[in-house]
Amino acid sequence: MNWYFMRHGQINSNLNHVYSGRSDEALNQSGLEQAHKAAAQVAPIKIDHIISSPLVRTTQTANIIAIANNLHYQMDDAFIEMAFGPWEGKSEYWIQQHYPIEWALWNRAPHQLQLPRRETLLELQNRVLRRMHKIAATEPEKTILVVSHVSIIRVVLLQAQNRPLSDYKMIDVDNCELFPVTLQSQPYWEPCL
Repeated sequence: MNWYFMRHGQINSNLNHVYSGRSDEALNQSGLEQAHKAAAQVAPIKIDHIISSPLVRTTQTANIIAIANNLHYQMDDAFIEMAFGPWEGKSEYWIQQHYPIEWALWNRAPHQLQLPRRETLLELQNRVLRRMHKIAATEPEKTILVVSHVSIIRVVLLQAQNRPLSDYKMIDVDNCELFPVTLQSQPYWEPCL
């Protein structure tokens, strides 16, 4: 099975360093332009179909890519953004002021952070990998593009590279950046802590 992951196009929260989380913020003008450029980048890959997080910014990106490449996309909740709990919709500056200890932990050892109503990195990784395994079991010969979010792409790449979740912050993911991903075929992946 061939996987490609792409982050959605730019939204204003990206510019303002806000954890947009599961809000339904639309792409800004730059994000729309990025999505159109991404459609051309995807064209030579011969994608079979596209899976998108259900949030507006990802479905807009997926739709632009799908139309340009005569493909269909489907939404899948397994690839939705991480639940950020009390940090949802808050800027990095606000978080540093109101959660200084937790913010320091998030930047030093992100896999250890636990907050009410917030997914841990391990919970997030397990959610995504379980779904990828189910898809791979039913469509082993397909090439799939997943349009998703920074957190999703980071935990998938860490697993694919056999790296620990403590390396989460070391992976840069730009808007509409494309990542090929290869995971070992096994019934359940063992997360790298």
